[in-house]
Amino acid sequence: MKRIQNDLHYHSMLVVSSEGRSGGLAMLWKDETNLHIQTYSPNHIDAFIFDNRNSPWRLTGFYGRPEEHRRNETWRLLRHLSSRFSVPWLCVGDYNEILVLKEKQGCIPKPLHLMLDFREALSNCLLINLGFQGNIYTWSNGRESDNFVQARLDRACATLEWRDQFPHARVNHLHSSYFDHVPIMVTTHNPSMYTRRKKVPHRFEEKWVTHPACEATIREAWVGSVCGGSPMFQLFEKIKQCRQALVRWSRLAFRNTKSRLQEKYRLLEELANQNKAKNNEAIWGVRDDINSLLYHEEVARRQRSRSIWLPAGDKNTKFFHQRASQRRRKNHIAGVYNANEKWCNTNDGIANAAEQFFQALFTSAQPRNIENVLDPVERLVTPDMNQQLLQPYTPEEIKRALFQMHPSKSPGLDGMSPFFF
Repeated sequence: MKRIQNDLHYHSMLVVSSEGRSGGLAMLWKDETNLHIQTYSPNHIDAFIFDNRNSPWRLTGFYGRPEEHRRNETWRLLRHLSSRFSVPWLCVGDYNEILVLKEKQGCIPKPLHLMLDFREALSNCLLINLGFQGNIYTWSNGRESDNFVQARLDRACATLEWRDQFPHARVNHLHSSYFDHVPIMVTTHNPSMYTRRKKVPHRFEEKWVTHPACEATIREAWVGSVCGGSPMFQLFEKIKQCRQALVRWSRLAFRNTKSRLQEKYRLLEELANQNKAKNNEAIWGVRDDINSLLYHEEVARRQRSRSIWLPAGDKNTKFFHQRASQRRRKNHIAGVYNANEKWCNTNDGIANAAEQFFQALFTSAQPRNIENVLDPVERLVTPDMNQQLLQPYTPEEIKRALFQMHPSKSPGLDGMSPFFF
């Protein structure tokens, strides 16, 4: 291990010796990493990492016992490690178990009770599988034909607190030419998440309507004059004026929510510590202000999380924040392959690849004798139905369709959701 340490230019190292030719663990780190070892055993190395930019977090290198009849010892150790500290936790290593059947290929299927035990252990420890990029399998036995077996035995799991602290973390399955396991690499910061930022229009915030001045702001902007244009143009301009006025107003009405909350909590503490009856009215007023600010924050988080089935006001802000973060990670496009199988990860490259794909998809190949193909197909739209479909829309139909939409869904290009209308 000393030779490996020197080759990789790591300054510090902890090694847990192997038992014969099996087992053995090592954790290596550089001087600039403020890492403190907590505990270790033949199956784990547990450490704390102190970072000036983030709060302290915990890193555990984990090795599950390969024997199936000793798997309970592995999960008992994992639960014990979970109970020791409550800081953000990343647990990465060879668990020697799979979560679902598709994580194994070849030989006989994995018994269900072993997978259920693994899932239960992760659930008890509040650990979430971080996913991966690359090939699904991290281990293979290297045999041929029907004896060839692959499985995803290595993985990275973390608590929600760690995921919130490192929202752009990624797990990559690399390649190895020497070992039966492939290396897995966890990166806590993804540069592409920062370099490819795009301008997003200000959307209508549902929390705005909880403020008494919201309606007056809309009325004042709506009655503003619009010069020329068709009725439809004037309508769009009025909506645009309302959005711009609301955005300007919200920057004053909802500014610095976090600092205002901290100030209110500080004031509440001062009043409560005086232990005077004459402060009760002031205390109630400060509590109302705090609850109002918390409610505004919860409504905003709920709208971003798209968890419309869960009502605001039930202390669900943390859940909404986690849902919104999850949606943002899921919707992020790291890159795409274009028609020439070239990887594109820039804004222009992704846009061009998408444009080329749909242009090719919707471009006719000019087939011959298409009428002979379509004639045998039964017509489902009768002439009467077609005539009815061609009728112009009525204001009542438009209003009915608009008011049937969920208030938080389907914002237009201008950012105004059905809630505004």
